[in-house]
Amino acid sequence: MKRIIATAVLFSAMTASWSQQAVTLWQCYDSASAVTPLSGERELYRQMTMLRDQNLASTRMPSLDLGGTFAWQSDVVDMSDLLSSLPVPPASLPSIPHEQYRVTLDVSQIIWDGGVTRSARAVEQVVNELNMQQNEADIYRLREQVNNYFFPLLLAESQLEVTGLLVADLDARIREASSGVENGVVPPVTLDVLKAEKIRAEQLVSELNLRHEALISALQQVTGIEDLEDAELLLPEPMITGDEAIDNPELRLFDVRQRQLEVSKDLLKSQRMPKAFGFAQAGYGSPPGNNFLSENPDFYYSLGAGIKWNIFDWNKNSNERKSIALQQQLLGLKKSATEESLQRMLTVRLAEISALREAARRDDELIELRQKISGVAASQLNNGTITASQYLAELNSEKQAVISAAARRISIARAEVDYIYITGYKK
Repeated sequence: MKRIIATAVLFSAMTASWSQQAVTLWQCYDSASAVTPLSGERELYRQMTMLRDQNLASTRMPSLDLGGTFAWQSDVVDMSDLLSSLPVPPASLPSIPHEQYRVTLDVSQIIWDGGVTRSARAVEQVVNELNMQQNEADIYRLREQVNNYFFPLLLAESQLEVTGLLVADLDARIREASSGVENGVVPPVTLDVLKAEKIRAEQLVSELNLRHEALISALQQVTGIEDLEDAELLLPEPMITGDEAIDNPELRLFDVRQRQLEVSKDLLKSQRMPKAFGFAQAGYGSPPGNNFLSENPDFYYSLGAGIKWNIFDWNKNSNERKSIALQQQLLGLKKSATEESLQRMLTVRLAEISALREAARRDDELIELRQKISGVAASQLNNGTITASQYLAELNSEKQAVISAAARRISIARAEVDYIYITGYKK
């Protein structure tokens, strides 16, 4: 316990004598973004998009299909009945075999698909952009976690320092009171009151140390920065003007979704266009191709081209495009509502910052007065004109003024950081 208290008391001196690692809030942001598992999503999304794009591009390549059939027909055309009136010996007439078999290689090639492939690839690129933007928004939200550990750490360190100085001051008063009790000039109850207050202060130091360790551990986990217990966390400097434009990652998601819907409409339009294609077939079988009168298997091939156009789809495509247009309107309304909400949050934050700055303007003056009052109270305690409880009330008021001033500085920085977080600013 004494070692913990001594550490808190000598905090400022050790800061000057040790070569500490200085860590800024922005370094914590960057480190958290780098070590989070979410950072691996971007490469996975890139690979997925590349594979899907390759698949879409392959639709413009010829397709090859290998097939084979075997069939036996119970009834086939009897040529002798058809040609019986001709002066031809029946035995010399060709006959169509009952069994048919063939092995074929079919080749088909899209000549023009109405722009479906181009539009589908454009949709895929916007989907990738949407995934990347969503990933950026998810990583950006890590800043809020960092803030929830960084600023309470600063406050805990400030409280530890002030409470440690309070313990040191109480130690000095206890030594003086002990001497006074021995000489019979100070009542024993004065010493008891001072010792009780020291125990309370030591309990607070223990609580603050435990909280400090927990916050350090949490901040190390989210940022991946090691040895933060030996680092100096720097309070962010004032950084806002009040005129910052809103460029929040959540808002950018709305813009990307709008583009996704727009290219989806282009895809639907291209699906209504006619398609032209070519085809070829090479095979070996009996009968070869459409030569049903051939009795010997042989090779054959056929070539051709075609066009296909669904001229009426019962307004299905048109209704889907209208549905997308309605989704775009809905998305626009949601974006406007989000922008208004963010703007209201910024207004509240600015008012909070102004109020905190106004209150902090006279903190130094208040601390100076409280130090004078507690100094007078210390002299009065030594002279026996006030009780230990009265002295402790003034001493605690002084320390509380110091803690409040530090907390206000941290609160101002936190409010400014929250303001920046809402705007989406990236240093």
